[in-house]
Amino acid sequence: MAMEYDYYEQHIHHPGDPIVPAKTWWIWKVFWILLVVTTVEVSLAFMNFYNVWGVQEATHHMITKILKFVYIALTLLKAGYIIFSYMHLKDEKRSFQLTLGFLVVVLTYFIILMMNEGYHQNIIHFDFPEFMQRNPEGGAH
Repeated sequence: MAMEYDYYEQHIHHPGDPIVPAKTWWIWKVFWILLVVTTVEVSLAFMNFYNVWGVQEATHHMITKILKFVYIALTLLKAGYIIFSYMHLKDEKRSFQLTLGFLVVVLTYFIILMMNEGYHQNIIHFDFPEFMQRNPEGGAH
């Protein structure tokens, strides 16, 4: 029976044993990188809201549209970084990382396409040939 617990014995802390410092440097690195990216996002939003650039209305509208794509890109970048750092995918092979990244991009693209198609579904009008149209009275054409 003692052989079953041999692996457990090496994890027990005995009085006088040195305490190994925690390896938390990587979590602080993730924190600072995400803080910088979030600060950039928020700064761009405030600069756009208060029109720091001092541009006309039409140009401001164009800048706002461009910034929406920048926000989405930065948010996806942060999400990918969180996934790769906290799910320990940074230690995987590069080909596996690229496969997962490509999958996320493609799925996001398809979701956006489906949302766009669902939005336009109510305004699409089909022009059916006469033989395919229903007669409201129920009789033949």
